[in-house]
Amino acid sequence: MSHKETESKYIGQYNYTDLLFGNRDKYSLEHRFFNSVSLFSALAAIFATITNIALQLNIKLTLFTTASSIVLSAFYYLSRKKRIYKTLIIPYIIYSLIMLSVVWFFNAGSDGPVVFVYLVGLVLFVIITDRKKRIIVIASFILNLIGLFTIERIYPELIIPYDSDVIRFYDVSITFLFSFILIYFVVSVLVRSYREERLINISQRDKLLFQKAQITDSIQYAKSLQTAILTEKSVLNEILPKHFIYYLPKDIVSGDFYWSKKINNVTIVAAADCTGHGVSGAFMSVIGISLLNEIVRRKEITKANQTLEVLRHELKETLNQTEKDYSHNNGMDIALCVIRHKEKIIEYAGANAPLYLLRDNKLIEYKPTRNPIGMTPIEIPFQNNEIEYEDNDLFYLFSDGLIDQFGGENGKKFQSRRFKHMLLDIYKKPLIIQRDLIDLNLKKWMNNKHEQVDDILVLGFKP
Repeated sequence: MSHKETESKYIGQYNYTDLLFGNRDKYSLEHRFFNSVSLFSALAAIFATITNIALQLNIKLTLFTTASSIVLSAFYYLSRKKRIYKTLIIPYIIYSLIMLSVVWFFNAGSDGPVVFVYLVGLVLFVIITDRKKRIIVIASFILNLIGLFTIERIYPELIIPYDSDVIRFYDVSITFLFSFILIYFVVSVLVRSYREERLINISQRDKLLFQKAQITDSIQYAKSLQTAILTEKSVLNEILPKHFIYYLPKDIVSGDFYWSKKINNVTIVAAADCTGHGVSGAFMSVIGISLLNEIVRRKEITKANQTLEVLRHELKETLNQTEKDYSHNNGMDIALCVIRHKEKIIEYAGANAPLYLLRDNKLIEYKPTRNPIGMTPIEIPFQNNEIEYEDNDLFYLFSDGLIDQFGGENGKKFQSRRFKHMLLDIYKKPLIIQRDLIDLNLKKWMNNKHEQVDDILVLGFKP
């Protein structure tokens, strides 16, 4: 059954409860309970007045129940029409205790039906109070009853008895009967209200699950598109045979991406970290990959720093970023290497993303230019680094996802220092083993206690 069908069903079937106690769109479930209890209490007082008149009971008792029916009706009016609810609960309970205490003395005390009415009232008041006040309400009722029994025992002359056993029989019987009817209607309202809430919640849950499934399917399709636009593994193995990629998106799709192309005997490889993660980061990664393909393939720009300069210019044009608009920090950090195999030289340029070189048990860090690809208040030209590489050199490009991951015993970040030590420990091992060791270290660091905070990308290669 759909959400609208469920709601229309209950509007048609229980419209009288909406009329008396308010509908679920404007009144909370607890508020409707209070409306029902205050209305039935007012009706009980009116019925008690009629009973007192019919049985010709004490005139003072009749006047008091008449006044009480007016006061209780006022509570119902303020709650139902004026929508005053929580501030009325305590005054309502206090007045009810006073009212029952007065009736106790005028209606034969413990010999009359008031004790049973107390029990009914206690059940109703427990329903309308929250968990914190419930114990106070129960304690107040118990203390009030103990006080009344004590006063009746010490001062029995204060209790006005029935004129005859016949009147007592009718009064107790009628009160019991009406109390049972009262409890029935209140419980009926409660059960119907809970059932309505439950069915509508189930309907809303099913609707949310359906929407979630649709969104997830769409994101899964977006993932397939993003995977397709990333450099294929077969192509990457051909142009960069000695490499590994550790790629761990935080969500289904990722804001990190790797990219590689070979043109004119030059191999270009890059690792980038786009603004955000998930869908927003994935959109930016698609733009970044498309622009890099355009720059390298069609414009045949193969100098590392020039590639980043053109990439920054093209990205700002694509996103319509103006020189005075810094409110939207859309862009990416990227490390880009150009491998010139004949000269055995690697050109490196970085936008907030460093390059690590592992050689002879040492880690050499090449600092990036402190500027992103995107809009920034002060643009700094990207620096070009030329590195003469040796046969056993190993280079690492990476995003900041692993470095910023929380974990360990104290829930701290992994940090670059720990990352460097890890690379020094593993860099001599086969590349595929290095990827597995990075994954093992990360899982050990998180220890099933910390959620992944960002997309993670580590790309290691030998020229």
